[in-house]
Amino acid sequence: MNISVLASGSRGNCTLIHDDNNAVLIDMGISTRKLKQALAQLHLNIEDLDAIFITHEHIDHIRGLKTLTKNYNVPIYSKTATLKQIAITQKFTDINLKNCQALTTNNIDIGNLAIKIFNISHDAIDPVGYTISKYKDNAKTKKFTEKITLATDLGFVSETVQSALEDSDILVLEANHDLKLLQNGQYPWSLKKRILSTKGHLSNVDAGFAINRLQAKPQQIILAHLSEQNNSPDIALNTIKQIFQENNLMDISLHVASPDRVLNIKN
Repeated sequence: MNISVLASGSRGNCTLIHDDNNAVLIDMGISTRKLKQALAQLHLNIEDLDAIFITHEHIDHIRGLKTLTKNYNVPIYSKTATLKQIAITQKFTDINLKNCQALTTNNIDIGNLAIKIFNISHDAIDPVGYTISKYKDNAKTKKFTEKITLATDLGFVSETVQSALEDSDILVLEANHDLKLLQNGQYPWSLKKRILSTKGHLSNVDAGFAINRLQAKPQQIILAHLSEQNNSPDIALNTIKQIFQENNLMDISLHVASPDRVLNIKN
């Protein structure tokens, strides 16, 4: 499987996971035009998408969803409460919603990809993260060759989240802010309090500790959803690398997702 982070951050989030047979998006927080441009870099079209999975209803994760659903018939999956909230806040019509399907179980197969949802802590109505695993032969075998996990917009790493991160080949994990930059920055206290809460966003340090606690560490990690005001790629990388060095974790490849450049990683 390949993972291509098309955009990551407060301006928009969209991640593509694909192989030779299937392609799914996690979130649609960018415009349809930007999606087309990003897919073209990968020699793909919107028509190649098998499904779009939404983590939660905040605008930076669904900004382009309304236009996309008007013009394309890509199935949209999310939790029932999330779909209802999107319909209310984005004023979706029945036409827009015809391809939206509620996730009533924690598992769904899309071709030879197995998608599993797990609950996360964030100030949304029913937010989730996703693991995407590839079947070794077919769905009947229930044996997997690869696993990609995406966990962003986390107030904290719960036991459920920590368990979901285990055994990932590639892990997309939030490293939203540097604590000192956030605390000393210009955000109003109400916003700082939200970000620092158990339903806010994960700091660089907390991301590093979550990785260190894993029994089965990933081969590659993508640090995602970095704040442009309270973080930087260098600060996030240096913080995580320091935690790695202190705990002798030297064989993990680190990458940083960008708000406006495609990051393509092959497993």
